[in-house]
Amino acid sequence: MPKFHSIRDKLMVSTFLLILLCGLVVIYLCGRQMEDLFLRYLSMPGTMHGGMMHGGMMGGGMGMMGPSELAFMESYHQSLWWVGLFFAFLGLVVSYFLAGSITRPLRQLCQATEKIRQGKLKQEVPVTTCDEVGQLTTLFNKMSEELAENEQNRREFLANIAHELRTPLAVLQGQLESLLDGVEPPAPEKLFSMEEEVMRLTRLVADLRDLSLAEVHQLELHKKPVDLNGLLQRAAAMLTPLLEEKHLQFQVDLAEQLPLLELDPDRLNQVVYNLVVNAIRYTDPGTVITLTSRVQNGQVQLLVADQGPGIAPEDLPHIFEHFYRGDKSRNRGTGGSGIGLSLAKSFVENQGGTLTVANTQPKGAVFQVTFPIEKQKK
Repeated sequence: MPKFHSIRDKLMVSTFLLILLCGLVVIYLCGRQMEDLFLRYLSMPGTMHGGMMHGGMMGGGMGMMGPSELAFMESYHQSLWWVGLFFAFLGLVVSYFLAGSITRPLRQLCQATEKIRQGKLKQEVPVTTCDEVGQLTTLFNKMSEELAENEQNRREFLANIAHELRTPLAVLQGQLESLLDGVEPPAPEKLFSMEEEVMRLTRLVADLRDLSLAEVHQLELHKKPVDLNGLLQRAAAMLTPLLEEKHLQFQVDLAEQLPLLELDPDRLNQVVYNLVVNAIRYTDPGTVITLTSRVQNGQVQLLVADQGPGIAPEDLPHIFEHFYRGDKSRNRGTGGSGIGLSLAKSFVENQGGTLTVANTQPKGAVFQVTFPIEKQKK
């Protein structure tokens, strides 16, 4: 770095010059004051100076001084110069340590920033002060931690996508190779199976695209006034066959006269579908899944409750994460694609709502979609 272009050099030079200037001003004023007082002393009647008794004659200045007085003033001036040198040395020392204490954390921040640029995202700079530099360091450490966490999530997300795509692609590859090699004839059921895998992959890719857009709030929405009770009734009718396959019952409890809300009905229908399918997947046969709408505290709430085993406390904070499955034994065939709840949460938040989950007593879990009426009502 060029000379005097660093903050430390600028602080050091400016502090040194300030202390030196203050010292010189003090020395100058002390010298003038001392001369004035000394001359007044010499001008007093009956004062001996230069070996003679002064009788009150005014004026004279330095000419009033004898050899001893001149020697005293010269000694005093020399003392002032020594004081000046001391101030200069003190200014140099103080400016050096002051500039170092201010710029040290800045240098550490620069070094940590360079490491982040090189890809080493997890950096922590010691916080040694409570001033603005300390606040900057604290924010830097939080930023570094979030960058490292986001990078880890990105890698896990890509690994999970690769894992989700690997199995159906391997199945398709095996089936195609058997057809090309003549091992199996192109039977309709074989082609239907391949088409089903392709459609499943297509849905997964579409969901991933929607999820990526929703998480950065760039999802295209087609909002219009929505009758939520009507939407829930249609969803219940569509999903009833899925419940019957698993010997489950559907209970629908809808509030009267829900206000119309400005929402995207297709996205909201997908939210309800994902929540109900998730409840079906994790609920034991013979139990009830409840679909509820209500108005509470100026909010419209949609609830999907099941009577399954509930969600383990350690899994609750992660339930909406991509590809997270509380039951590690579940795979894509038994536990879905792993992004249904993430997709539902993102769709709700993009429309100004919230999606939460909690366990119920004595067992089961309830997912709650909430929309504020004042922000949505038309």
